[in-house]
Amino acid sequence: MAYPETIARQARAIVEQELNRIGFPTTFEFNESIEILGAAVAFWGERMNLTASPEDPAELAFHILDSMMPLVLAAVRADTAAIRGAFAKGRCVLDLGSGAGFPALVLAALAPADFVLLEARRKRVSFLTVAAAEMGLRNVTIESVRAEPSSMEPDFDTVIARAFANPSEFYPVARAALKPGGIAILYVTATQSLELAQARQAGLSDYVRLEYEVPRGEKSAYRALAVFHRR
Repeated sequence: MAYPETIARQARAIVEQELNRIGFPTTFEFNESIEILGAAVAFWGERMNLTASPEDPAELAFHILDSMMPLVLAAVRADTAAIRGAFAKGRCVLDLGSGAGFPALVLAALAPADFVLLEARRKRVSFLTVAAAEMGLRNVTIESVRAEPSSMEPDFDTVIARAFANPSEFYPVARAALKPGGIAILYVTATQSLELAQARQAGLSDYVRLEYEVPRGEKSAYRALAVFHRR
């Protein structure tokens, strides 16, 4: 296995190449941050079961690029009014089930919003805390809390989740955490059932689906953002 630093540099190169291809500008500081995160995931990934294939630069690049998609799509596509401003300065964002830091640590390295990361597993909380500090993120707070409706307060402008349980479990938690008019963004696969009736029952409406593809090694992964507003 290659050194984590080598894996992370290769993942960074893949990310930079793809972002240059689509015309999405980043900064040196952001690129440094994702390399730091990539090295941390490559080192701790298998030990802590953070994510699949943490030793594969292409897989790490996929997770980073996929995490960025709300910001990328809002910048390069005209059909993304539903998510514009979701991570703007002054917004408070809640990430449910933060795991290896995808998507919240990647988004926090790029956007000026304040992020709260919820993760119930203490080892992963420790990982996230160290990774955020190494990345120099001052807009991130990590809390060891199980994501349940009863533990939420409606304090957030945006709630996000990637690889968090089922949509039917996401909806009531997001609804409980959102301010009126807040935005819920769920990362999903292209074929995933969204159980939209349960979203409506939970109090989430104005559903918008934003489909996209992300390179994943030699192939493309077809993904979507499911976007809702709290009534």
